[in-house]
Amino acid sequence: MNVTRSQGTASAAAPAKKKTASNSTGNVTAAKSKSQKKAIAQPSSEQVALRAYFIAERRRVLGIHGDETSDWVAAERELLEELKTK
Repeated sequence: MNVTRSQGTASAAAPAKKKTASNSTGNVTAAKSKSQKKAIAQPSSEQVALRAYFIAERRRVLGIHGDETSDWVAAERELLEELKTK
């Protein structure tokens, strides 16, 4: 009788584990797709650095006061706007 009870308990516990595993897999897949979308919408640091360099050069030629931080922020803003319109 003890063998029958343990077998009945094991079979009852097995479906619960399968349901939990399938739910967690679905959540991981959804999280991956969301993070991939965010990664696509963000410019790389190399892109921002290059754009900030050109902004700084233009600023220096025109004699406009500014610093590297404002150039970096402006570069990020411009690139994000370009990505939104695509």
